[in-house]
Amino acid sequence: MKRYGMGRVLSGLLLGIVFGVYRHVDEMHWLNVGRDAFMAVQSRRFERYTEYHAAGTMLIAGILVAAILFGAYELIAAGIVRMLPPSTVEE
Repeated sequence: MKRYGMGRVLSGLLLGIVFGVYRHVDEMHWLNVGRDAFMAVQSRRFERYTEYHAAGTMLIAGILVAAILFGAYELIAAGIVRMLPPSTVEE
């Protein structure tokens, strides 16, 4: 596999692991605080979402988040490619 392809695969794998660990820690937190605390937070969150919602704001926020995530993915992939040894297979 080419170095750049390997960097992209490893970058996706790294981001997946980081996200998985984050979700696990978050779930363990809510299991520790209990159902009532979780439902109270979710109720407040729902109320906050229903107070204000504008399509334009959400569209801009979605584009910014997607750009940041894609940029982070590409930066991690480029860093991994620089760390990998050169390929010995002719391309």
